[in-house]
Amino acid sequence: MTPEEFIKREQEIQEAVKAYPGREMGEAYRLWKAVRGEKAITLKTGDKAVEVAKNALKVATKTPCIQPGCDGEMELESVCGGCVEGRAGYKSKRTCGKCLFRELSKKDYLECLRELSTTA
Repeated sequence: MTPEEFIKREQEIQEAVKAYPGREMGEAYRLWKAVRGEKAITLKTGDKAVEVAKNALKVATKTPCIQPGCDGEMELESVCGGCVEGRAGYKSKRTCGKCLFRELSKKDYLECLRELSTTA
């Protein structure tokens, strides 16, 4: 599984959960795929291809901190819709683990991951 395939699957799961509220996530995904005449992609614990994709994305989400004088690393994170940042319309952010500088974005976390996976 490539990082792009992993991201696509995660986006499909989000769409399925929206389409079938109240259903368990896996059930919603299987139903959503079945309605489209497609087979749901199931992941198995310990699948090396999935782990490789996740690790590639994890590496791609880290960038040098842009705060002047800081030599830390910023990591891409998702923003919770219920927190202050989420209620203000932000969907993702980069946070430095050293100086705690944050850069907020209105782009969806998975959209940011998709962009990173095509440039990595």
